[in-house]
Amino acid sequence: MSIVLSEDKTQSTGIKMLLVAVLCLGLNWPGMKVGLEIVGPIWMVCLRFLLSLPVIALFVLITKKRLPRLNRRDRAVVLMVAFFQFTLSMGLITVSLQFIPAGTASILIYTTPLWMLLIDTVWYRHKPPAKRLLLTGVSTIGCGMILMASGQPGAWLPLSGMLLASALWAVAIRRVSFHKWQGSVIEAVFWQFTFAGALMLALAFAFEPMPKFTEYHWQDWLLLTYIGPVATGLGFGLMVAAGPKLPPDRIALISTLTPIVGYVSSVVILGETLLFSVVAGAVLMIAALVVNGVSQKTLKKVFKLK
Repeated sequence: MSIVLSEDKTQSTGIKMLLVAVLCLGLNWPGMKVGLEIVGPIWMVCLRFLLSLPVIALFVLITKKRLPRLNRRDRAVVLMVAFFQFTLSMGLITVSLQFIPAGTASILIYTTPLWMLLIDTVWYRHKPPAKRLLLTGVSTIGCGMILMASGQPGAWLPLSGMLLASALWAVAIRRVSFHKWQGSVIEAVFWQFTFAGALMLALAFAFEPMPKFTEYHWQDWLLLTYIGPVATGLGFGLMVAAGPKLPPDRIALISTLTPIVGYVSSVVILGETLLFSVVAGAVLMIAALVVNGVSQKTLKKVFKLK
């Protein structure tokens, strides 16, 4: 009985942590959209990662009782993820976000299942199961609906940028799936943020003007604090910390709330237009994500199938 209660308490804690992470990351979409009015996109990515480092280091200090270390056997994957996901992908997302609605962007980045199917089929020569093909097809239809609804003149390039960012994210996810971590995942995140932040800092100095920090108001600093330490540091930290406490299907189910929070908060906070085609496309994409991430046993329980 005590073991069952302990497992229930652990899962309950994991759910709460993951929900806070989803809320932080979802609300970050309108936050970044507003933030781009005071800082350039490259500086935005740089500050986002560098300002979040103390929070990630605190997670390591609390859980490991020491400062972050980089395991030698994890270096190649850490560098690869830092470059593909946190430099290229996040850079494309932030640049594209200047020209398209934050709500639309928050949904399009979740086209990763489509790209992962292409990677597995074309690169690794895997034959995907029928369920995966069907769900990816449904997700693709949803993506197409969003693109057609959002594709005003001048928007196709940034929309394509979001899709390319999603593809780069999928490359990083697939590479990580083949790796067995020698150190902890939260420490890997710390070093990924460090390398990506340093690279983006160099690019920011090279290609964008220096932000006029001395002219910032307290609201500007509050916004940067949310984007960096809160949304990125706390959001990613809690998501990583919740991982061992929950089964994969529950993590997949709760994580699909992120684009919903991103889209709804963008409509409410920024006053973005609520388009039927975008909502319908989002429903298809998120439904496909949920069904794909949830186990057969859970699906039968939800729909009371025998």
